[in-house]
Amino acid sequence: MEPWFDDVDDRPRDAAFFVESALDDLQCADVDLNRYEARRSARIADAVALARRNPQVYVHGTDKDALGQAERAAIFDVALRLRCSEDYVRGVLFTAEQAMAHLPLLWQQARDGFVSMYLVGRTVGALARVRADVGASEEELELEREAMRLIDQAASEWALSCPPAAFARRLRTLVDRLDPIGAAERHARKVRERRVVVQEDEDGMSWFMAYIPTVEAIAAKRRLTSTAKHLQKHPNECRTRDQIRADLCSEWLRGIGTPTAVKTKIFVTIPVELLEAEREAERTNAARAAARQAELVGHGPIDPLTAKQLFLDAKAFRRVIVDPIRSVVVDMDRRSRRATQAQREWLILQHGTCARDGCNRLAQDADIDHKTPWAQGGRTDIEELRPLCPRDHVHRHLTRAIYRSRPDRSVQVITPTGHHSTAPSRAPAAEPPF
Repeated sequence: MEPWFDDVDDRPRDAAFFVESALDDLQCADVDLNRYEARRSARIADAVALARRNPQVYVHGTDKDALGQAERAAIFDVALRLRCSEDYVRGVLFTAEQAMAHLPLLWQQARDGFVSMYLVGRTVGALARVRADVGASEEELELEREAMRLIDQAASEWALSCPPAAFARRLRTLVDRLDPIGAAERHARKVRERRVVVQEDEDGMSWFMAYIPTVEAIAAKRRLTSTAKHLQKHPNECRTRDQIRADLCSEWLRGIGTPTAVKTKIFVTIPVELLEAEREAERTNAARAAARQAELVGHGPIDPLTAKQLFLDAKAFRRVIVDPIRSVVVDMDRRSRRATQAQREWLILQHGTCARDGCNRLAQDADIDHKTPWAQGGRTDIEELRPLCPRDHVHRHLTRAIYRSRPDRSVQVITPTGHHSTAPSRAPAAEPPF
């Protein structure tokens, strides 16, 4: 479809008119989008509120724990229907509920389409700074309500006139003024949130991030930089300073060359054809070798050079793709409830991730679930086992959701409200040798 303004006259006056019209139309579309996002957030909040009032839809009991499980099950149901993560739904739910409860002016502007949910989320995040502690006095609670009222009033004005960066700067200044806690206490609270995050990127690479105090982060980078400068003086060194810093960071954290070097088990499948690619090419069968890729189980393919290096570095390996695994005890009958280590490792190779449709949590960290529950006579046989992440394992046993295995070993979920999950188009991590 051609743009509606392709036949516009090139004269400046006519062009300016049509450009202005196009921009006006863009602003209208933006208002519609803001209104839609706010309405969508409200619908998610409504659905979860209904589940809280009617927990029997999702769970069997009605005690306090059952109410919380019903809420989690409703969030899971929403995530399946919208094809998004539970964490995303939980974030949208929190933002909507907090905005409706404490930011009535800003929330109404979002419902009208004049404020984006992004700005609403930033403002909701700022409310945490002015909240009273649990067990606060009535005077402290009144200060909290007044601070939230001032934030709502100011944010609803700034959102209509300030770009996002200026909005965030003004909001931060206001919250600093209203925050009843000193800078030292705020820092102490943030220190308690320190953590490490790994974020996968493309082409077999990942970002490794640590949330730590600024002084420690600066000191760590200075040490990396100082060591990198020293190494760059070597005549045979050809790496950039950034590359050396990254290599040093990885080596130091993994303890390379030390008695405490990391010994974490990483599952990698490497086809023999890949290791003998040159011979395959000589036999005019290179296409077959190229079709088989090495894979970091649960994460995806890795390049041939990395695969060969892993193979050469490995002190021991199992030929799990070409030769059948003869050492795995596949049938335990009713002799044991727990899967053996060999069964667990084979399930990791088979699935890579949690078996449930759309779940990308690693099978290496999953629980081993019986298709037929052990308490109902289930057997600990390899064909009766499947990896479910802890969250899905809880949903399977404590809610009315049905987890049904397919012939390809994937698991479909049927929620208590009748939604059927669909299988993503992905290949299994490894073909079973049996």
